[in-house]
Amino acid sequence: MRLLGLVNPHAGGGAALRRFARFRARRDIRHDLEWVVTASAEEARERIRAAPTRGVEGVFLVGGDGTVHGALGALTEVGLPFGVVPAGRGNDFVRNIGVDQRDGDALLRSQRLQVRQLDLPTVNGTPFASIACLGFDALVNRFARDGAGYLGGTAGYVVCVLRALATYRPFAVEVTVDDWTWNGEITMVAVANGPYYGGGMRIAPAAVMDDGAFDVCVVGRVSRGHLLREFPKVFRGAHTERPGVIMRRGRVVGVATDGPREIFADGELAGSTPAVWSFDWRALRVLLPEPEMLQ
Repeated sequence: MRLLGLVNPHAGGGAALRRFARFRARRDIRHDLEWVVTASAEEARERIRAAPTRGVEGVFLVGGDGTVHGALGALTEVGLPFGVVPAGRGNDFVRNIGVDQRDGDALLRSQRLQVRQLDLPTVNGTPFASIACLGFDALVNRFARDGAGYLGGTAGYVVCVLRALATYRPFAVEVTVDDWTWNGEITMVAVANGPYYGGGMRIAPAAVMDDGAFDVCVVGRVSRGHLLREFPKVFRGAHTERPGVIMRRGRVVGVATDGPREIFADGELAGSTPAVWSFDWRALRVLLPEPEMLQ
């Protein structure tokens, strides 16, 4: 199989480059691979768009959730399947599709790649892979994007949570999930295609990436103390029955707010409210290692 490997040199604070250096010289890589270290997300998209004319049959992304997010539009435009060698700070996309992050090279060593078809969600037309959120979690992502989560991964996310606690203020929203409507002040809303975000937090533990529906977590107005006490439960997915938390499932989600509010998807800025979430059923083609390598 002829594959294009795109390395994001900025992912994981340089972790992608270090991982690339380790496996580039391996002799057990099973595919015809052309590697490119990209200078920007736009270059990665240009390389993907040009790939089919050069006989490329699939793409390997070496990076994290932001790398995946930035490539989604180009990948779906040309219809190429893609795999991810996890080398970011959170790596929630590979966690959501069941790939063991401790063996990130399994995809490269697998002789028989599988193709799994996942739903492709969008928010206001912008594609994303896992989870899009607004409110408190969007502020946490804003701090992480601006460098406050310097520790990376879950630890970095916790640092940003503590910073956000000091400044966040709830605001009024109207949330619709299919024919259900809720009005009130929120701490956060997360619209999930998969269960994990924030480096392993199970915000939507029942979410499945190919079931044709979103899992929506609405957290109403709660005090800072309550949020801080309940926060550790999210790592186990044990928050869903707690007071102030509403879980809904549906195919189309809408959020209107009292003014424009930032939305972050896969840890990246993805626009602002008002917003509508929808999806293309199983429109995303993902490469996975052969079954025995996933065990």
